[in-house]
Amino acid sequence: MKIITIKSTVVIIALAFLLAAFAPVSTVFADSLSDQASLPTLTAFSASVQNSNANQITGLFVSGLMAVPVVQQPSGQPGYVSTASETITQFSAASKYGTTGLLAHNYLAGSHFFNLARGSVITLVYGNGSTQYYQVTAVMQFQALSPYSPYSNFVNLANPGVALSSTDLFYQTYGLGNVLVLQTCIEKGNESSWGRLFVIAEPVDMLADLSFAGSPLPDTNSAFNLLFEF
Repeated sequence: MKIITIKSTVVIIALAFLLAAFAPVSTVFADSLSDQASLPTLTAFSASVQNSNANQITGLFVSGLMAVPVVQQPSGQPGYVSTASETITQFSAASKYGTTGLLAHNYLAGSHFFNLARGSVITLVYGNGSTQYYQVTAVMQFQALSPYSPYSNFVNLANPGVALSSTDLFYQTYGLGNVLVLQTCIEKGNESSWGRLFVIAEPVDMLADLSFAGSPLPDTNSAFNLLFEF
């Protein structure tokens, strides 16, 4: 009974976040060419975010797309999302389900999430410089039918004939376990909380495991050196 209560509390906290609008502003997409030109190598990025904590995610790297530090939510603030430019926040409640959840505002680092596709390779960097690779297996967009209601249902834009409860949506994303979930808001028209974007990625142990032909590979200058450290 105690386990059920704990899990229910986590779900409630997570659902509150799912239903929250990040901010009433327009999505701003960065210039991809200038971003790519200024991106560091994985080796350089890893060195810049290390803090010696082997258990803490400190950075997210996608070759040719982004190199962004990851920060933690303050204790007791499960709805906190950093407003610092080019910063991603780890969603602490997701870890209760064995999932790594990363959050960002769609007008800041979250704008990069829209450029990820099935097969994209994501590298998580830990505080001691070790890495874990993930490959995107699904990109899902949901409309919130009642954006500001705690009882809102959601519609998967790829399957609009089926409405999901917020609980169902939680279990189809953060409830999967042993996956990486990137989340940001989708704005449409004047509605800043119109929908939610979820990028789901599964862990891969080595470059040979990357299953999608044509997948963008990690930075080859350091991928092989860091691949087996985590």
